[in-house]
Amino acid sequence: MMLIISALITGMVTGLQNITTESPSMISDITTSLNTKDKVPEMGLVEPTKLSLPTSDMVNVSIHDQPSMWDLYLHHCSKWRPINHIFFQVANIFFLMSFLAPHTDIGQIWLRVGLMMGCAFSGMWAWSVECYLDAVLWNSVFILINFVYFSYQFYLMRPIKFHKEIEEVYLALFKPLRVSRRQFRRVLMCMRNVRHLKCHELYAHEKVTKVDSLSLVLSGKLVVSQNQRALHIVFPHHFLDSPEWFGVSTDDYFQVSIMAMEESRVLVWHRDKLKLSIMSDAFLQAVFDHILGRDVVHKLMQVSETMAVSNGHLPNSYEEGEDKPMLVVKKAGDGPGITAILNRQLQATDPNAWRLGRIDETDHETPV
Repeated sequence: MMLIISALITGMVTGLQNITTESPSMISDITTSLNTKDKVPEMGLVEPTKLSLPTSDMVNVSIHDQPSMWDLYLHHCSKWRPINHIFFQVANIFFLMSFLAPHTDIGQIWLRVGLMMGCAFSGMWAWSVECYLDAVLWNSVFILINFVYFSYQFYLMRPIKFHKEIEEVYLALFKPLRVSRRQFRRVLMCMRNVRHLKCHELYAHEKVTKVDSLSLVLSGKLVVSQNQRALHIVFPHHFLDSPEWFGVSTDDYFQVSIMAMEESRVLVWHRDKLKLSIMSDAFLQAVFDHILGRDVVHKLMQVSETMAVSNGHLPNSYEEGEDKPMLVVKKAGDGPGITAILNRQLQATDPNAWRLGRIDETDHETPV
């Protein structure tokens, strides 16, 4: 801004200097013409007389008749030149269109294209009409700069595609919350791996595995248990360790065991890396808190239903105030079996669960 103001002031002062240098020459021309008119040929009887004015009067005349600086600047264009060439007009039309570009991704493309076209026509006008080499060079530089920005913006607007399973996760969980594909790709950059689990393979072992990741089930089913007693089942597009996201450090251990009921695939994020990545983006942080909070509520509802089957009793150790996780159920022999509720959870998500294999509904529950 200071550079623009300095250039404007310099141009005004230069223009005024050019105008004021012309005024003394005009006064000298007038004085010369008056002296010439006073001279009479020698053939006349009257001798030629010279026009003489006092010095003080000359000073006064020159002071009073000299216009002010602003009058000279404002009225120096006594006659306007003809309208400029069509290239000049088209260039300014493109500049006007670029200034009307909206503040969107398409608007950024519109802005850069308009500026490039305007500079191109302005350079053609300077080259073919006015023959200004400096104007041609400046407009060439402007075209190059805008082309670089145009290319970068066009690169950012390219379609972003994900793997089929990742695409399903995006459509099911993140797109309804208006998370863009670019933002979701940023989240995927914190991914550790996609882990393949065989049937009956443990993902996490109770009080052995550290809570250092955030895991989302892509396919298959996993059962969460504690002390070899099933608590609930985790289905696709649900998190395995959402309760540990809130208030549990990476140095703590899982208080439950997680085992695959069938061949499953799990998307695993670096937990600390993901938290650091979304910490600078309040929107993504709110999205993850919402999704994981909703997942925790879903798990608590499942566990509450499981506890209701066991007559709502808690273990004696929990009643005594020992620090235990919330996902606990009655031990075997203290109430009716809870496997029926797990079968109901399976049926609620997969109507063909009975064909895949029915869990034995007995009062004495066997480990899954």
